Amino acid sequence: MLKRIFFILSLASCSSQVNKPPLAESIKTVDLYHGKELEDPYRNLENLEDSLVVDWLKKQGDFAFETLNKIQGKQRLIDLQKGYGKEKSYFIRSVKNTSNGKYFYLKTIAGDDIAKLYFRTSIDGKEVLLFDPVQFELGSDSTYIINYIKPDWEGEKIAVSLSKQGDEISKVITIDVFSKKVLSGIVKNCNPNFGGIQWLPDNSGFIYQFFPKVDPKDPSYGLHTKAILYSIGENADELHEVFSKSNNPNLKLKDEDFPIVQVYTDSDQYVFGKVSGASSFKDMYYKKHEDLLLNQSEWKLLYRESDMVNKILLDDQDLIFLSAKNASNFQICKTSILQPNFKSPQVLVSEDKDAVVSDVEITKDGIFYVRVKNGVEAKLYHYRNGVSKELKLPIPSGNIQISSKGSKYDYLKITCTGWTKSPTSYLYNFKTNKYKQTNLNLTIEYPAFENLEVKEVEVPSHDGVLIPLSIIYKKGIKKNGKNPTLFFSYGSYGGALNPFFDSSFLTWVTEGGVLAIAHVRGGGEKGEAWHKAGFKTTKPNTWKDMIACTEHMIQKGYTKPEKSAIWGTSAGGIMAGRAITERPDLYAAAVLYSPSLNLVRSEIQPNGLNSVKEFGTVKIKEEFEALLEMDSYHHIKENTSYPATLIAAGVKDGRVVVWDPAKFAARLQASNSSDNPILFAVDFESGHGGMNNGALKVYEQFANTLSFAFWQTGHPDYQPE
Repeated sequence: MLKRIFFILSLASCSSQVNKPPLAESIKTVDLYHGKELEDPYRNLENLEDSLVVDWLKKQGDFAFETLNKIQGKQRLIDLQKGYGKEKSYFIRSVKNTSNGKYFYLKTIAGDDIAKLYFRTSIDGKEVLLFDPVQFELGSDSTYIINYIKPDWEGEKIAVSLSKQGDEISKVITIDVFSKKVLSGIVKNCNPNFGGIQWLPDNSGFIYQFFPKVDPKDPSYGLHTKAILYSIGENADELHEVFSKSNNPNLKLKDEDFPIVQVYTDSDQYVFGKVSGASSFKDMYYKKHEDLLLNQSEWKLLYRESDMVNKILLDDQDLIFLSAKNASNFQICKTSILQPNFKSPQVLVSEDKDAVVSDVEITKDGIFYVRVKNGVEAKLYHYRNGVSKELKLPIPSGNIQISSKGSKYDYLKITCTGWTKSPTSYLYNFKTNKYKQTNLNLTIEYPAFENLEVKEVEVPSHDGVLIPLSIIYKKGIKKNGKNPTLFFSYGSYGGALNPFFDSSFLTWVTEGGVLAIAHVRGGGEKGEAWHKAGFKTTKPNTWKDMIACTEHMIQKGYTKPEKSAIWGTSAGGIMAGRAITERPDLYAAAVLYSPSLNLVRSEIQPNGLNSVKEFGTVKIKEEFEALLEMDSYHHIKENTSYPATLIAAGVKDGRVVVWDPAKFAARLQASNSSDNPILFAVDFESGHGGMNNGALKVYEQFANTLSFAFWQTGHPDYQPE
């Protein structure tokens, strides 16, 4: 989930320095928290049923997009991105393959907007078009986009999740692969972002996450979700709950928990119930798969969140798992599912103090795992009979992803990625120690990226802790302080910003800019301790780390404040929002997309109760104080010069409701003492981070964001007409 944030997140806008968008009406509310009075001048904007609020949102969006379209160079950015796509002639994603060698994937032909579903009987087999969503009717005039696919274990049927543009909630159809026919029964209210779709071992049906409420503006959206078993051919409207608060009252699940069921392989005897949400570790339960619909069959506790288990693999009766218990950088352990012991398990691979175990898989040839240093230097290892050995990769890689089919197969897929190198996949043959390239995508060397360089450094933060910083720039760059520099980070939920490749993102560099990606605390680049160092009461480290990285880039001559822009999205909005409210002098521009900015009010949002696990609750004095400290909205000062700021949001967003960034935008517009534009680009057809949009809209979103940042950092080719 975390890597797509970079690929599709930017929806932007801009303004002239003469005209300004309409100011919002302020109806002040005063709240009392632990004896402290806190004024909220734009509480009225939380009422999205108020026609005056809706009208203000529309005017803000209209103003933003009209002005944005006046920036010279925006169309050039769109054309450049289209050109990258034409070089490849097509783009393939969401590749799923079965243990018997069949491949399923989504493919977008250059020039098309919507991906279609294809399959092959083998990696070298003939490509067959299986499903075109444009030609499928679901009782609506809206265009549907495929946002998730999952074939059954034999590749004879495939579940296809379809959503309207910008929506997270989807409908799921099942296609018979041989006949290409859509089978009867359409599953509704599914959200595959949570748990995906899990086929039963006998392929008779699948389990999905059901959302009772589908309107993201509903306060109950995201609450009381259920894991539902759908049997092929049955009435999809009859919900068979297998893991939920209502049918498992003894587990004492919370309304905000996501009770997700996982089926790891078709040969496992057990299925697993995970109490998921906004926390690094989860409570996990299990039962035999044949007992799923037997209410008298209890889910058995496997481990608690406090056991700090990250991933499990089942090898007959043995459980192989990643553990951060007394090992911040994770170690690989083993226990028995018959008598599980997560307190003092057998340690197979001990913790390395300098690198984090980011992934582990098991095949019939043993255990394979990945270690990553500073989030950007990845290595692959093999473990068997007490011995670990590093495996030489066919190409250097900053990011390695591995997948297998379980301990009964020798299948191991390895995907290597870098900041400027597109992902390349290989099948690894352990016996011959050879790699076979298996890219379904064309292997293209982009001429535009051949002269790009990457520099990995570490920067001392405010307290002396070294922060990894990835710098991407053109060869021969002059350190004269004149380079437009875009700072990016996230820093929440323990998510690591590992190297990824995205041609749209790199367009900033090809147009003369510098990318600076800071691996701030709150992420997982240096293990669980790194996450906890930017968590609740320690959250200020997140934006202070970014400020330190910005100052480093200025000191080294890459840029200067009037050439610096900062970009944050979702929980990364905390990082960027607090950076510009604490140091408004340090940046010429800021881009905030679907940003979380009003943390004191986050608990009343659909995903807010879940995020208490990461950020805290106002009910506890110390945590309220931490939430107030990370609340960018409440740190806006009157009559202060702020950077040119683009705040973008989607009305369909079910994670950060549109009123959150709306309040920040309104207050910033009213408080800004300079002529720097403060713009609020409201899209009534988008959700969180531009999710589930077609290719053409993604191109435009990146063009909007980059053109705004170039404009404000003085690029001559990106000024308004």
